[in-house]
Amino acid sequence: MLINGGKITSTANTPEIILSPEGIVRIKGRWMMENNARFSRALSDWYDTYIFDHSDISAIDIHIEYFSGTNFPILISLLRKILCIRFIGHDIPLNWYYEEGDEDILDLGEYFSFALGKTFNYVMIPNKNYSTSSITLDHTEKFRVVRPT
Repeated sequence: MLINGGKITSTANTPEIILSPEGIVRIKGRWMMENNARFSRALSDWYDTYIFDHSDISAIDIHIEYFSGTNFPILISLLRKILCIRFIGHDIPLNWYYEEGDEDILDLGEYFSFALGKTFNYVMIPNKNYSTSSITLDHTEKFRVVRPT
């Protein structure tokens, strides 16, 4: 993990985090690191350097491929800082990207939305290897597969 300009580069276990020139905070990749304290410090330094005084954040885009639940406090803390501390009165859209058929990541976005009290925009990315005609999910029972009729 390397902080370079407004970017934290990704590793096999950490996401890429960028503040783009357009004012968009982008979080993308796998979030499954074991050393939470080290990443948390790097993220805090990134926030203090690139976000804290950046008053024109226009959106937050999150595209997580995998997320380890032990990292929940780190991401929720970062999102709270961005959404609440510096931008009171300025509504920042939060776009949560998930791949078609990845109900776990979609559910994770809904959980973060609830925890933050913030409405997210959910953006489905088509997955060529997933066919909605092959299986559907019964949302009343989280893991039951329902065959199409």
